[in-house]
Amino acid sequence: MNKKSALTLGSIGGVLVILIIIIAFIMTGQHETSSQSASSKLPKINQAKVMKRVDYEMFNTANDLKYVENTDNILDNVFVDGEKIGEDTGRGIAGMIDSSLGYTSSNDMPAIYLKANEIENLTTKWEKDGNSFVAKGYFVVKDTGKKYPFAFEFNADYMILQEWYGKTNYYKSQETGSN
Repeated sequence: MNKKSALTLGSIGGVLVILIIIIAFIMTGQHETSSQSASSKLPKINQAKVMKRVDYEMFNTANDLKYVENTDNILDNVFVDGEKIGEDTGRGIAGMIDSSLGYTSSNDMPAIYLKANEIENLTTKWEKDGNSFVAKGYFVVKDTGKKYPFAFEFNADYMILQEWYGKTNYYKSQETGSN
């Protein structure tokens, strides 16, 4: 082999090594990007767990707020027909939901008017920030069969952050004027 062919062969080999290194860097970069995007993908929401927690919040008679994240501030995070329950309303959640359902207010839990363990059209969707999701659906009214809308905001640990009941059942619909 003469010097000219050795030089040519060496040049081709060098170019191939450089191309292999460049391709390896590109492939490594693409691999990291795809794994990063896979890790940022939001987890699937367990609707059975959501239904259990919504049902418990509405129908449990102990009223121990087992699945509420901030029990000290729960009244400021519950809305009925767009009105915040809060301490200053003078009405409790039971009375406000009774009224929203069209019944005379009683001291009983509003669940007496709704079918226990019956939630229809439950949908769940992660918020854009990925820190919480909203579950929306309908309770069924016992004597009329009508659907009573609700929405709950949960954190990633399935703890309740906010609750909405009635006509204006989701805070974003109040902000935009749509449902």
